[in-house]
Amino acid sequence: MIDIDLDYYLLEVDNKYTAPLLVNDYDVDPEGIDIYSIESLEKTLAHLTFNEPIPKTPQMVDYLHFECRAVFSKKICNAFKGTSVNGLQFIPTIITDEKGEEYKDYWIANVYNEYAFLDPEESERKGSINSRGRWSMIIRMVIDTSLIKKVPLLEERLVFVPTEGPGYV
Repeated sequence: MIDIDLDYYLLEVDNKYTAPLLVNDYDVDPEGIDIYSIESLEKTLAHLTFNEPIPKTPQMVDYLHFECRAVFSKKICNAFKGTSVNGLQFIPTIITDEKGEEYKDYWIANVYNEYAFLDPEESERKGSINSRGRWSMIIRMVIDTSLIKKVPLLEERLVFVPTEGPGYV
């Protein structure tokens, strides 16, 4: 039986390596966007470009990756319109490829809801745990249901990042 309170999806880029990784486009915006600074995240527009290694035939899909942030297409952002997801901010973004072509219908998703929900006994990792509780080389993520049920569903946990692996949404 499915428990709707605990039915979650993990966002990941495809394993075909056709979606480009993204990085600040310092040619357009010398200051770039500092994803760890609230002041930078209040910018009205971010400029990103393709990062190495660039796929032979890059596919501009609905979910791309910029450092430890998700970058969504207009289609995904429109799905959030009219919802009451707290702790989620979208930053308009222009992505420029190596040929100078611009893709304007993308937004960086800044997720403020961060929780230590992973069950350390059931989850698997190969790497260490740093002083901030971040895990390296996560192999398998299992949510501790007793912890997740303590956070209000509609207000705070519709979209979140795990403290243990903040690169995952």
